[in-house]
Amino acid sequence: MNNTKKILSKQRRQKKLKSEVKRIKKKLPRFVVWFLFFFFVSLYFFNDKFFLFFGNSVNAIIATVIILSLFLLFYILRSLILIKNKQRESKEIGFELYNLMKLESEVKNE
Repeated sequence: MNNTKKILSKQRRQKKLKSEVKRIKKKLPRFVVWFLFFFFVSLYFFNDKFFLFFGNSVNAIIATVIILSLFLLFYILRSLILIKNKQRESKEIGFELYNLMKLESEVKNE
């Protein structure tokens, strides 16, 4: 009975991890699109301020593209590392579940 509770709790945890990974993967492209949209809108509306701060439009565009690239790179890397960690944890839980179920079936066979 105790093994059954362990198995059920581990299955719930594994299912939760898999759904979190799926949610993060689904959310990542949306974030990139919205971030690009925000970038172009802010560039359009704040062009005068960028011109005063950077001196000309080319420098402003280059600076904002670099900043945008850094933020996107950081977010994508963070998301990929998070996904990798959750998948690794889910896989470890799968191995634990396999061992628990294997032990349970061996006990029943004896």
